[in-house]
Amino acid sequence: MTTTPNLPQSSNESPLRLRTLGDSGLFVSELCLGTMTFGGGDDMWGLIGQLQQEQADELVKTALEAGINFIDTANVYGGGASERIVGQSLKNLDVRREDVVLATKVLGPMGEGPNARGASRGHIMSELKASLQRLQTDYIDLYQIHGFDPATPIEETLEALNTLVQHGHVRYVGLSNWAAWQVMKAVGITRARHLCPILSLQAYYTLVGRDLEREVIPMLESENIGLMVWSPLAGGYLSGKYEGPDVSEENRRARFDFPPVDRERGSAVITTMREIAAGKQVDGQPVSVAQIALAWLLHQNAVTSVIIGAKRADQLQDNIRAAQVRFSEDELTALDEVSRLPAEYPGWMLERQGAYRAHMKG
Repeated sequence: MTTTPNLPQSSNESPLRLRTLGDSGLFVSELCLGTMTFGGGDDMWGLIGQLQQEQADELVKTALEAGINFIDTANVYGGGASERIVGQSLKNLDVRREDVVLATKVLGPMGEGPNARGASRGHIMSELKASLQRLQTDYIDLYQIHGFDPATPIEETLEALNTLVQHGHVRYVGLSNWAAWQVMKAVGITRARHLCPILSLQAYYTLVGRDLEREVIPMLESENIGLMVWSPLAGGYLSGKYEGPDVSEENRRARFDFPPVDRERGSAVITTMREIAAGKQVDGQPVSVAQIALAWLLHQNAVTSVIIGAKRADQLQDNIRAAQVRFSEDELTALDEVSRLPAEYPGWMLERQGAYRAHMKG
């Protein structure tokens, strides 16, 4: 049997852990290579990244050699350029298709007409075919609906995804940026109609953006749905370089301030992160604020995989080392207390009324 030199031959060679994605037998690395920095031009995507083929090949090679087996892209990234670059990278690096879990997404506009966007059956079918061509593959491991489409019945979307799975073009399906009630409605429909299950949700979750804990995470844990985290550094904010006396406004967040961050709360979070990072090392190197942010996510039970992107191989390697950062209980408590969401109804009422029964559970 042939082997691929760019991939570790044993999971023991990598510090990255493998986790099952949702209620499935699909194993993915706890870090996922995000490719939003691939192929951007003179548009919004260009503000995030404009990496071309040679640079992307270096990042993909770095990720695979570190033990990452999970790559995420979307048809809209770079207007399709990201998918083309990812597909070509796997060919250039001679990577066996079965050694990589390839995820992409559909929803955003890929043309001028009203039917060249959304989660309708027609758009899903046509865009899946286009994604397969750009990625140079005959199947997608995880095909995700990139957001909620209020103009298309959820039933239509789920039936279309089920068709793709039945035809073998898609192995598993997931969602992204859906509210808890929307995900739960989709879960109910798939069960009632015996359609392929919802395996994962890709969502924003950080130390300065813990809104997911209100409704979404309890729902994911209840239904055993995997969580993929996008923008784990809050658009670079949790690198710490946007807080402090030496901050320059000539940075990515000055030009593209997304995701939104409460800077007053964020400043206190950064301070605590710096204090914790100051006493840690990984591979003989000091731990950064960014690594603390990534490591915190990897310590959260609901998180399956954290999507990390980069513009340079050294940035990617720094992010990957976050998987080796460990926290004491006191450090986790400090991070939780400084970033905790304020109590909100009905959460505080559920906690109050359920307290006398909670100790009786299992």
